[in-house]
Amino acid sequence: MLKSFVEKSVVKRIHILYRLSMMNVRNEMKKLGFGSGDYGFLAMLFIQDGLSQDEISKQMRVDKSYTARAIAKLEKAGMVERRPDPNEHRIRRVFLGEKAFEIEPQFVDMLQQWHSTLIEGVNPDELSILCKVLDQMKVNAETHLEL
Repeated sequence: MLKSFVEKSVVKRIHILYRLSMMNVRNEMKKLGFGSGDYGFLAMLFIQDGLSQDEISKQMRVDKSYTARAIAKLEKAGMVERRPDPNEHRIRRVFLGEKAFEIEPQFVDMLQQWHSTLIEGVNPDELSILCKVLDQMKVNAETHLEL
């Protein structure tokens, strides 16, 4: 019974794609001199620089202490800098550093190449449907977990 369920499971497929994607990220980030754990934080800041650590934690759905450790590591490497929020001094905002901007082209290329690998041979109409379905599944999960 479990075997037939798992063979049809969407979660199994998503998990396998996630693991393969993280293997790729680990290999590519190593070439850039960083760990795979840095990937999500850098990607988020390339999209929206100047977020607070709390905003980063919420958007990435990770523990605040994990975010603090990761940001401290990136700060030590010169990839980010933390600055006080001009309106609320208890909040520290995270901004990309010069070193981050130096690797941005390779970082973006890494993401684009993996995306191209994943969608190779996939019909654009089917890809559009897949994205809509995955977006709905995300909404369902967030609603269930009351995020």
